[in-house]
Amino acid sequence: MTSPEHLDELLEDLGLQEAATFTAVCDGDEDAVIRAFGGDPTHARPMLLEDLRELDDDGDFILVSRSGTTVVAVESNNFQGSREEVLRPLSRLGRTASAFWNVNAVSRLSLAEDGLLQSVLDMVVPEDPYGARPDAWEPLLDGLTLGVGGSWGSGLAAVERATGARFDQAWVQGPHRYVQITEVPRYVLGQGLVDSPLLEREPFVSYLADLSPALMGRMRRHALELAIAHADLRAHPLAEATLAMDDASTAERDRIRHELDAAGALALARSHTLLGDEPEEFTPEWERPSHLLFRQAIVFGILATCVAEHRPGTTDCFPDILSSLVSAMTGDGERVREFRMVDHLHGAARRAG
Repeated sequence: MTSPEHLDELLEDLGLQEAATFTAVCDGDEDAVIRAFGGDPTHARPMLLEDLRELDDDGDFILVSRSGTTVVAVESNNFQGSREEVLRPLSRLGRTASAFWNVNAVSRLSLAEDGLLQSVLDMVVPEDPYGARPDAWEPLLDGLTLGVGGSWGSGLAAVERATGARFDQAWVQGPHRYVQITEVPRYVLGQGLVDSPLLEREPFVSYLADLSPALMGRMRRHALELAIAHADLRAHPLAEATLAMDDASTAERDRIRHELDAAGALALARSHTLLGDEPEEFTPEWERPSHLLFRQAIVFGILATCVAEHRPGTTDCFPDILSSLVSAMTGDGERVREFRMVDHLHGAARRAG
């Protein structure tokens, strides 16, 4: 295995220390790998890896090469090799591993095999891996430093261990093929969602029957109702008034919005007061008594946004609040799983337009 320190130096030399994705496929076919990335192997051309930092290219591309029997695809400032839609097909060619990072320290270390994501983790916060076998990375990370004090070189070292690739000078100086790629379409339902029992009941049956932007308003209301219930605000008069907004006058909407702002500020202040008296170590975090109040503060703020941006008489009467609601849907349980499915299908409905 190449040392993480050497790999960090390599990334610096290649200009990839800020943002890159390295994907390695055991015993793969180069042309098949290119096609899995959305490229055409007949359009590939030779290129030196060291010329990557000088490349001024507006399109998406990969550099494909071999390290022993392993096929390697390198991306500069792109992340296609970290996506499920690319990794799962690649893993049918052979065991596949990828390391992705960007300038904002967003990162992902992925291991895929037999058409499934086996284990995926954040290299900065590696404590919560997920996948078909979340612990599949564990034996391959022994002696490597991830998290605080770690480096992207440790992620590349893990990819080497998983696939047998070696990112050494022989590989750097060997032949590479440059090819432009197009984004592989997203799955409507990816791994972990396609077998959900939620899909066997309404409203999800209807969502999937005609997944289109016309459903987004209905999905936003669905998500909002889940968040209200999750924050224990279902019987709160301000929540009820917001959901019945079409019947309110302009003056009434202004009054409700001001009351929601005040309720949110009060809930947040009470949350901070409770938090000061709670132990620092509290697991799980979302079960803290202060956390329910914090969740309520978030929901009150989102309800105020809904009132301010309400469009009476339209099917899309609520603004796009899904991303804001995510921070209020912490924890586990059926309601949280239902929200995640609505959020996922809302994104798919938007893309369908």
